[in-house]
Amino acid sequence: MKAVVYQGQRQVELKNIAAPELTPDSVLIDVEACGICGSDLHMYREDWKPEICTIPYPEGRVPGHEFAGYLAAVADENCGHQVGDRVVGLAMGGMAERVSVSQWALFPIPDNVSFDEAATAEPMSNSLRIARKSQAQAGENVVVFGMGIIGLGVIQAYQALDIELNQLIAVDTSDYRLEVAKLLGADHVINPKECNVHQAVQGLVGTRESILDGDTPAVDIVCDCVGYIKGFPGKPVLQQALDMICDRTGRIMCFGMFEGNVELNLDSLINRQPSIIGVMGMEMDDVRDALAFMSEGRIDRKSLVTHSYPIGECGDAFEAQTNYADSVKVVLHPQE
Repeated sequence: MKAVVYQGQRQVELKNIAAPELTPDSVLIDVEACGICGSDLHMYREDWKPEICTIPYPEGRVPGHEFAGYLAAVADENCGHQVGDRVVGLAMGGMAERVSVSQWALFPIPDNVSFDEAATAEPMSNSLRIARKSQAQAGENVVVFGMGIIGLGVIQAYQALDIELNQLIAVDTSDYRLEVAKLLGADHVINPKECNVHQAVQGLVGTRESILDGDTPAVDIVCDCVGYIKGFPGKPVLQQALDMICDRTGRIMCFGMFEGNVELNLDSLINRQPSIIGVMGMEMDDVRDALAFMSEGRIDRKSLVTHSYPIGECGDAFEAQTNYADSVKVVLHPQE
């Protein structure tokens, strides 16, 4: 079968490899669409942890975990799924014509949801998990850093969950992505290249008294969907979050991956006592809800798929995804 094989930093190649075999608790999926994830990009740009971003085959390592397709074979006929079903699977190795998935990690795709949309269910479920773990309350102020597929999904998640925030502020260096954020419901957008983020946020939400730090921005939640990208100018987002979060009740949601070590001033962590909450992955209900929200029209994912490529153009696809200013989600089509 055809598959994308990771060859090293900024090197992916289309190869013919042996197709996966059916095992007692697995199913096989013929992949129709597979997205390029942020973790795939970290690996591609910096050779970041390929051992966790790919699945090994004798011919090499195959990435991809945001995929959807047709069920091609089942080992257990009583597993609740049938050959021909349209499904999302949770597994690695989705940038291939066929992938093996545990029968317990399958989710049916509603009839009115396309494969490209369904391939974004995995990142959307992560966004739902971030929003849910933040325990946002009506009237709170939220700042989301990073308007990639996760950060944009966080904006969609708060809306789909019917949480009436006071102000939802999106921060990104791409004007294109900020425009998308506004269309999806962000109340305000900030480009760090054009202003001081801390001052701009404070101007939008006002201040609250801090016991030890004087007045601080009235920011209840910061969602860090960036992490740390090598060579990216300015303070790490986590530092900016610590500097702007409110006293005691503030929550910082950390989802973005770190391409290296960062140096932080932790005075605000001690003085203001915010909660720093790591988010890694999703719950099964998040995936089901992501697909249901798409089907019900509560979440629009079509507009976030900005580029699509046949699998033979995998190199161009990865480069398109690295073009941060003009893309959101790039999807590969393994059957083309």
